[in-house]
Amino acid sequence: MTAKISLRSVTKTFGALTALDDVSLDIEDGTFLSLVGPSGSGKSTLLDLLGGLAKPTSGEVLIDGKPVTGPGLDRGVVFQQYALFPWRTARANVEFGLEGGTLNKRQRAERAREFLDLVGLSGFEDHLPHELSGGMKQRVAIARSLAYDPDVLLMDEPYAALDSQTRELLQEELRRIWKRTGKTIVFITHSIEEAVYLGQKVAVLTSRPGRLKDVVDIDLGDRSNDDLRSAPAFVAHRHRLWELLHDEIRRAA
Repeated sequence: MTAKISLRSVTKTFGALTALDDVSLDIEDGTFLSLVGPSGSGKSTLLDLLGGLAKPTSGEVLIDGKPVTGPGLDRGVVFQQYALFPWRTARANVEFGLEGGTLNKRQRAERAREFLDLVGLSGFEDHLPHELSGGMKQRVAIARSLAYDPDVLLMDEPYAALDSQTRELLQEELRRIWKRTGKTIVFITHSIEEAVYLGQKVAVLTSRPGRLKDVVDIDLGDRSNDDLRSAPAFVAHRHRLWELLHDEIRRAA
């Protein structure tokens, strides 16, 4: 079976600097992959390559077996910065990605409301960004990326600027959305706990130049545990990832 996403011996350089070196990775359709690594390991560069915002110096980046040649509607991107238009309401921000498509004005409005409801923002459709909290703004950004129905969702530390309580709430929300939509998600984070909580798999990059060190399968069993982060399986996975990252972080520093 062809992987949804394939990186084949991908290297990316910026002048004399090698950001990624010979990275090969297959991600199956519907997988939630967390991506961790020390600062400067090439995580965001890898996401730029998947999003078609940059091209590899060598190697191939494939979606459904086809080379990525630029941005496309098959991929949605959510950044750490919300990137919302301040003069547009939440609904109008979500509609932006639908404009120029086949939907008429009424259909765009209905679809925007549908996805704002999906991310828990029903009733906030007519609020401007400055009237929303940071967590709400990020929900709008996620709704906008989902509204045009991409196969792949690329997320670059979207919760990094949020307080811990909001972050955990949105982690739960994102898992619920993933289970409901079946999207393939690649999620960059510096947090080992976040990587374990969200990911079916966690890919670990080395310090610069970024190479793929390992891919860890995450099995937390019954997720109904109210204190999942204290469960033995969670602690074991977190420890395993810390072992993989510890020396890389020291080298990066």
